[in-house]
Amino acid sequence: MVEHHQTCITQSHRQRADQQILVWAWAIAMLALTAAGCRTYHQASQTICHDTTDVDAVMCRVDTGNAGSIEHTADTRPLTLEDFKSGNEIQYWEITLEEALSTALSSTQVMRELGATIMRSPDLVVTEQSRPLQQTDPRFGIEGALSAFDAQLDVLATFQNNDRRFNNRFFGGGSNVFIQDRHDYIAQLSKRSATGAEFALRSITDYDANNATGNITPSAWQQQLEGEIRQPLLQGGGLTFNRIAGPGGGPGVYNGILIAKVNSDINDMEFELALRRFVSDVTNAYWDLYFAYRDFDAKHFALEKSRETWLNYEAQKVANRRSGAAEALAREQYYRFQSELEDAIAGKATQRTESGSGTQGGVFAGVGGVQAAERKLRLMIGLPQRGEQLLRPSDEPVAAPIRFDWDSIAAEALRQRVELRKQRLVVERRRLELLAAKNFLLPQLDMIGRYRYRGLDKNWIGNDSAFRDLGSGDFQEWEAGFELSLPVGFRQAHAAVQNAKLQLAREQAILTEQSRRVTHDLAAMVAEADRAFQQTQTNMNRFLAAADAVETLEANRRAGLPVNLEQLLDAQRRLSDAQTSYFTAKTEYAVALKNIDFEKGSLLRNSRLYLASNN
Repeated sequence: MVEHHQTCITQSHRQRADQQILVWAWAIAMLALTAAGCRTYHQASQTICHDTTDVDAVMCRVDTGNAGSIEHTADTRPLTLEDFKSGNEIQYWEITLEEALSTALSSTQVMRELGATIMRSPDLVVTEQSRPLQQTDPRFGIEGALSAFDAQLDVLATFQNNDRRFNNRFFGGGSNVFIQDRHDYIAQLSKRSATGAEFALRSITDYDANNATGNITPSAWQQQLEGEIRQPLLQGGGLTFNRIAGPGGGPGVYNGILIAKVNSDINDMEFELALRRFVSDVTNAYWDLYFAYRDFDAKHFALEKSRETWLNYEAQKVANRRSGAAEALAREQYYRFQSELEDAIAGKATQRTESGSGTQGGVFAGVGGVQAAERKLRLMIGLPQRGEQLLRPSDEPVAAPIRFDWDSIAAEALRQRVELRKQRLVVERRRLELLAAKNFLLPQLDMIGRYRYRGLDKNWIGNDSAFRDLGSGDFQEWEAGFELSLPVGFRQAHAAVQNAKLQLAREQAILTEQSRRVTHDLAAMVAEADRAFQQTQTNMNRFLAAADAVETLEANRRAGLPVNLEQLLDAQRRLSDAQTSYFTAKTEYAVALKNIDFEKGSLLRNSRLYLASNN
């Protein structure tokens, strides 16, 4: 018996040695495959291996202060007043507002603005990546929320070699010295359903070779196939909660698919807000340039008139028919208009018409300067600051009066204004969060079920195998039960519900106040459009009257009739001011009409711009 037992142990050791050889061969093969993967997978050397070339290059740039890359533009020296005085012929690009908007949208990745947000707060700037950034957010995006319901594969393999000595044979399986080789392999495929249920299919394989005297065989394989389900019946269960809060939701933390969808829609609204502001600012820059050219025309006409007057009085001074004081007054007027013309050509580094915070369309600033306004329009539509052709608007402002039906445009503003649509989404998100918060007032009661097939034999597969024994169906187990858990008093849950109610009330109050502000701003723009049109008519009559006065005085002077010089010089100034005021009013009317579209939410539609959904 002793010899037979020693023979069995010897055979067991040989089998164990063979198993160890197989295990080491398997481990070496896996390491070889892993190493091969490190060489072939293009990101592995940067993440899990020891190649630090990329990170060293990044830190070198950080340490030397040359972090990031700088894109060098093709901009050359800007046009200045000296270029205009050089006498070179200027080529113009007669550009329409539609062409300007088309050029702007096709040449930018950033929603530019006339302010300096991109320098002051670059994180607030909206770009063409803003929408996909939210959608691909692994934490709060739609795909991130859906990933909680993805199937999960888990694999575990462990290997043990035990060599123990026991004082009592009972603990050593009938021997004081216990020698064992043990392998455990677990493969599990699990998935969570939309109702909160957790499903799992599990394969458990273990190999055990030991010298216990009670063994059927010195070594054995055991195979188990197991199915498991855990279904929440109260807290955490049901379609409503899991679609709102997600499987990992907690009081105040809601990130389910419905919340992610609403957040994605809100992000689309924010992109639309930025696009609307961009279109408004491009339009403002276009009309700024239109006014700059008209202001230049007025100053140039006044300069030519004053030149003619000055030369006439200079000739009379030489002929001793006029005093030197008269010639000096005419000369001062000429240089005054020349100074104004130079400003009308070059402009000053002042802010042009802009929409401020983006919640309003902006009020026309009335700042001249062709070169400055042209550079600003080039900046907005993405052109180099200097081109072979000078941009010149070819569109004219609307000259006819436009009357609006107040009830119609007010209803359109409340329905279409993007800020209100965005806030309505925020209100609905708060309603969803309140529904999810109420779920935490319930106790956590889970139903648990498990079913298992078992097989045991000296081989894993083939004859006399654990799989063959499992397939016989002789050994089956099941388990069912319930698990209850609840915090006494539900203090956190009650706080979460109260907080959700307050959040909902706050957002509803904000929506109401925003609606009042929208109708107020729309009324202000309708009144502004009416004022600007009336100013257009009034200043046109003023301009015609001033032109008649100058023409009459000039005719008298040419006829040799006595003319009051100061009256003539004053009439020329009045004519220049009246002409500038007339074009100012025309531009204000164009901006006001644009602002009405801005306020009632139709600016993008009337500009024939539409957002395509990526969902």
